[in-house]
Amino acid sequence: MSTVTISKNPDGKYYASLLFDDGINKPEPSIEGKSIGIDLGLTDFCVTSDGSKFKQPKWLKRHERNLKPKQQKHSRQVKGSKNRDKAKLKVAKVHSKISRCREDFLHKLSRRIVDENQVICLESLHVKGMVYGT
Repeated sequence: MSTVTISKNPDGKYYASLLFDDGINKPEPSIEGKSIGIDLGLTDFCVTSDGSKFKQPKWLKRHERNLKPKQQKHSRQVKGSKNRDKAKLKVAKVHSKISRCREDFLHKLSRRIVDENQVICLESLHVKGMVYGT
């Protein structure tokens, strides 16, 4: 094992990242097999060259009803108090839940695309600049 990194998230959970060499050589790049192109979209999350559309999940909107009262309670607490720290932890847990939902969606989608295709092509656009007009 080469490296172990311990990190703590704002919601109080600890994670360990392990980095080690498995001894397997990297495979050579190939252009043989089924190929797919992925176009990032503004209304849909992405559209593939075979016509599949993946909707943009609205994780924040789904959890807003849970998040809003916890943020309000946090903002009303006296700064530096123990109750403010507890309220901050509750807000962090909701944000962590939203983050884990996003990661889960992205992992499942990427795993599905990689399992079905051997060659994957992506566009390189500055999507953030397109959305905000900068």
